[in-house]
Amino acid sequence: MIEAEGLEKWLADLRMDLAAKTYQTAPVRRVMIPKPGGGERPLGIPTVRDRVVQTATKLVLEPIFEADLDESAYGYRPKRSATDAVKEVHRLICRGYTDVVDADLAKFFDTIPHDALIQSVAGRIVDRNVLHLHKMWLKAPIEEQRETGTMTPLARC
Repeated sequence: MIEAEGLEKWLADLRMDLAAKTYQTAPVRRVMIPKPGGGERPLGIPTVRDRVVQTATKLVLEPIFEADLDESAYGYRPKRSATDAVKEVHRLICRGYTDVVDADLAKFFDTIPHDALIQSVAGRIVDRNVLHLHKMWLKAPIEEQRETGTMTPLARC
């Protein structure tokens, strides 16, 4: 669809919607993905349009928040991987350290209080329009595919 419309026109229309403050998020498609130890976890898939705006926002905001993060943190960081974390643990063990702490908070992203999250982001980002975008993404409706193949709207995130 984007190619048929023309990428430049599609991006220009998206830019106009953002500038005019008429941009609205689309429902997020929920799919279940298998977990390595069994069971499934939900994964939300935004539309291409929403993903483009989210990525553009991330590119601007990431350096602001990166400046606050501890050097020893590896999760969800640019230019850092699980392999980098393992190498650092190995390096520290070779230097005589003996304790390793690995934390994984079950369903952490499912339980974050949205108001507190937005308040925390607002501590660093003062642009009301950017904060509004984040609120819209947090409240985007969820659609889940039925076994029949039709999409069913669910409650908001």
